[in-house]
Amino acid sequence: MILVTGPTGSGKTTTLYAFLRKIRSPEKKIITIENPIEYHLDGISQTQAEEDKGYDFASGLESIVRQDPDVILVGEVRNKETAKISLQAALTGHLVFSTVHTNDAAGTITRLHSLGADIVNIAPALRMVIAQRLIRETCDKCMEFRKPTPEELKKLKKTLKDLPEKVEKPEINDNIKIPDARGCDYCNNTGYRGRTAIFEAFTVDEEIEQLILEEPSITELRNKIQAKGMVTMKQDGFLKVLKGQSTIEEVERITG
Repeated sequence: MILVTGPTGSGKTTTLYAFLRKIRSPEKKIITIENPIEYHLDGISQTQAEEDKGYDFASGLESIVRQDPDVILVGEVRNKETAKISLQAALTGHLVFSTVHTNDAAGTITRLHSLGADIVNIAPALRMVIAQRLIRETCDKCMEFRKPTPEELKKLKKTLKDLPEKVEKPEINDNIKIPDARGCDYCNNTGYRGRTAIFEAFTVDEEIEQLILEEPSITELRNKIQAKGMVTMKQDGFLKVLKGQSTIEEVERITG
């Protein structure tokens, strides 16, 4: 099971369909249940939940599993029945994609547990969790680079000092330049045009699986997955700031 988490409008469904586009082939039987169907993709069977007619995510998922698909996409895990059937489908050899509402990647386990899913099923079924948000991109017509203030420089150093070894650490000194959103007619004087995503993600290996079985707090799990190399959403956002894609103010507006 692969879960994408974030608030409404954070691009979760777009990410899931990027996965489906990547893996679809004539040899794979892919079935979705969504509400509503946001993307139409050739080569997969898409169904729409209609709760007023008794066809909700849980009942639809039960029907889908009986058709023995290779891949299942469930629009959202929102109750005990959907969580239970999704996890069982993952445990019996199906690749399951879905979304859930949590604040960050580490909170996903607690959220599934609070919905009524058993920890003994969550740990072996889950293989990857992705949390994401959308931030506004700086307008390339009016954006200018400037030197960061001492406070901004301090924030960049503090947030990026603990980047995992697999990530190339940028050199942060008094000579760096960061984007400044100015505003023009092209961007409606906002300084921003378009959006991009910031992510954090972790995979569930044997060590993380064992930790999940011990029912850790969100803080304990977050510390462990960061120690194992997870880049946080705020770190990802600040790395995009250094690339000129957005501003410190915008990243902090979204991530806190």
